[in-house]
Amino acid sequence: MNQATSDRYAAQCSAAESTGDLASAEEACYRSVKNVDWGNLGPELKSQRLYNLARIKRRLAKFAEAEEVLKESLAIEETLSGPTGVKIGRRLVELSVNLAGQNKWSEGEIVVSRFIPISTAFVGQERTYTKEVLLRYAATMDKLGNVQSAEKFKAAAAAL
Repeated sequence: MNQATSDRYAAQCSAAESTGDLASAEEACYRSVKNVDWGNLGPELKSQRLYNLARIKRRLAKFAEAEEVLKESLAIEETLSGPTGVKIGRRLVELSVNLAGQNKWSEGEIVVSRFIPISTAFVGQERTYTKEVLLRYAATMDKLGNVQSAEKFKAAAAAL
């Protein structure tokens, strides 16, 4: 029962996101996470549902909330796939964006450095988005006088 309900809410979340109804998407994603908990549906599904909820929260500029949810998803994912998997990379990219949204650039810098080696495995839109994140961090590091990180981030972006 909880699996079907969680799946239904996840589908509603995705549909609402695709039409730009982010408030409805957030609610549906939240409910999909709750049903994973209630049904004890496992850490892999919980990590994915949390990640989806965090992405919606970021799009709503609820950066602190998204950061908290992402860190929970990241902790789960690290126990499932180790520190260098593509799913880890996705969560780290999202986390870096949420940290930037809160003006936590130095904390984000550490996260960006961590996803760089993973980012070469990204394809398509993920790769393009990650390149943009790297370039924004590079520009900010330049402004902050952190030339070494700025150059590292520019080089990583150029490699994508």
